[in-house]
Amino acid sequence: MTNSIRFFIILVLANILCQCSIDRTIISITEIEEQSLVVYQNLEKGHKSHIAGKNEPGEKLLLCLTFVNKSDKNELPGQIVHFYHASSIGNYEPTNMDDESTARLNGTAVTDEQGRIYIETILPGDYGSSSDNRHIHTTVVKAKPEAYDIHFKQYTTVMGKRFSKGSDQHFLADLKMTDEGHLVAFLTIEVKNPKNIP
Repeated sequence: MTNSIRFFIILVLANILCQCSIDRTIISITEIEEQSLVVYQNLEKGHKSHIAGKNEPGEKLLLCLTFVNKSDKNELPGQIVHFYHASSIGNYEPTNMDDESTARLNGTAVTDEQGRIYIETILPGDYGSSSDNRHIHTTVVKAKPEAYDIHFKQYTTVMGKRFSKGSDQHFLADLKMTDEGHLVAFLTIEVKNPKNIP
């Protein structure tokens, strides 16, 4: 094999690896995003959930979520939403081994009049033998379907991103960084067939 053919093969392989690699770049939040984060943090207690305690291992994650009706894009007030996810090492540790939704790291909140919920937790770890499959399970009570998953752009493979793009139950959050070094994401979740709770 000549040197030029070897060089060409190396160039092709490098190109493929670059296309398949994940961009883990996390930029700082903007001043406007900082102001929005403060608004979410000041929501009333029922519209917030602190899933992970201060001593939970892992990177602190702040989620500023807005739930809207997929069909008309109107905000969903009074919607009960349950969240659960794996620990930083990828363990769910459910209290009921037959029900993953009983994961140790779980919480519930109700959307405010503008469909907003604020979550404080940690970035979930990868689970099983796969890598870059970090996500948070989101159950919108009495919607049809109820299950919506939050994935993270910086921890999702190219295939995972394609899957999320083609699904209306999987959402890709772009992680940013606060001045305090916490991860934060702003995300709108479009819910199919919601049923608001009076």
